[in-house]
Amino acid sequence: MLSNLPPLPVSAGITSRLVQTAPHSLAFHILEAGSVLPARPLIILVHGFPELAYSWRHMILPLASAGYHVVAFDQRGYGRTHSPDGPTPLSDFRPLTLVQDVVVLAHALGHTKAKCIVGHDFGAVTAALCALIRPDYFESVVLMSHPFKGPPELPLRPADGLLQRSIAVDMEAELAKLERPRKHYKWYYCTPAANREILEPKEDLQEFLRGYFHLKSADWDGNDPRPLTAWKATELAQMPRYYIMDKGDTMREAVAKDMAEEDPQVVRERSSRWLKDEELAVYVEEYARNGFQGGLNWYRIQTRPEILRELEILAGKKIEVPCLFVSGKQDWGPFQEPGAVEKMHKACTDFRGAKYIEGAGHWLPQERPQEAAEEILSLLDTI
Repeated sequence: MLSNLPPLPVSAGITSRLVQTAPHSLAFHILEAGSVLPARPLIILVHGFPELAYSWRHMILPLASAGYHVVAFDQRGYGRTHSPDGPTPLSDFRPLTLVQDVVVLAHALGHTKAKCIVGHDFGAVTAALCALIRPDYFESVVLMSHPFKGPPELPLRPADGLLQRSIAVDMEAELAKLERPRKHYKWYYCTPAANREILEPKEDLQEFLRGYFHLKSADWDGNDPRPLTAWKATELAQMPRYYIMDKGDTMREAVAKDMAEEDPQVVRERSSRWLKDEELAVYVEEYARNGFQGGLNWYRIQTRPEILRELEILAGKKIEVPCLFVSGKQDWGPFQEPGAVEKMHKACTDFRGAKYIEGAGHWLPQERPQEAAEEILSLLDTI
C-alpha cells in the first residue's frame, strides 16, 4: 500500500496518490498538479527505463502553471503501480496493453481525451502507440529520445517477405565477430539473468545507478552522439559501452569500466543540479523493493514475434496528430538505430520536426526540464 511507503520528495503543489481502476487490474501511482475544477486539459507524462513517474518531477509544475492538468504515472511493472493479483506476467506487457493502461487511467481521472501525451525513452514507445491507435483521444504527442519509425511493414507480395528475411542481419552474431567482441544492450536486457545481475548486490545499487545516470547524461564527456550510416556491427560499435557492451560483461560491469575513470566527487557535483542524493535515493529504494524485471519485460517482449505481430494490423498507418520529437543534444538515443529520426517524417502526417537541447543527455526531463517544458507548450500553442 502507498500509505506504508515513505513520501516522495516532491515540490509543494505536486500530489502523489494511487488511482484505482477496477475492474482493470492495476492501481496506478501518479504524480499530478493542476487537478482543479472546472477540469483543465490533460497532459500525460510517460517515463522510460530505468525511471519512474518521479523522473518528471521538475516538469510537472511548469506545465501545470500554463493551465493544464498534468499527470505522470508509474508504468506497469514500475514503482508504486501494482496489481492486487501480484506481479504482472510477461504477456501483459504486449504493446496494446500499454495503450490500454493510459486510456483506462485517463478515464479514471475523469478525462475523455488528452491534449498531449509526452513519452521519454521506452515511454516514447507507449506515447507513439497511443497517438497512432487513438488519434481521437490523444490530440498531440511529444516523443523524447526514442524516435517513432512507424508500425511494422508488411510485404506487398509473399516473395518480398522471403527476400526481407533472407537479408536480415543477426546483429548479435556480427557484434560477437568484432576484434573486441561485443553485444547489444537490448539483447542483454532480454536475458533471464539481467534482473538479478543489475539488482544485486543491493547494497551497491546506489553506486550503479549513479554511474548509469551519469554516463548517459550530458555531464559525461564521453558522449559525442552522431548519426550512424548503417545497421552494421562496425557502425554500432562506435556507440558507448552502455549501448554496445563488451561480450562478457553484465551492465554493472559495463558501467563500472567507464566509471573507474571518473572522479566520484566531480560526478556528484555535476549531477547535483538535476539528480541530488535524496532524489537518487528514490530510484534506489523503489528498484531495491521491486527489482527491474517489470521494466525489462518490455525488452523481452521484443523477442516474442507472436506478440509483436499484433501490431501488423497497423501496417501503413501513420501518426495523424501533431508530433514533435525532442532530445538532448548529448543523447545517443536518437541515433542508436540508423535512420530512425529521418523515418519519422514518413511515419507522421503532421511532424513538427526534431529539436535538440544543448546541455542535456539522455535524461532530458531531469537535465533540462524548463527547456523541455517550453518545447511542449510551444507545440500546444499551435493546436
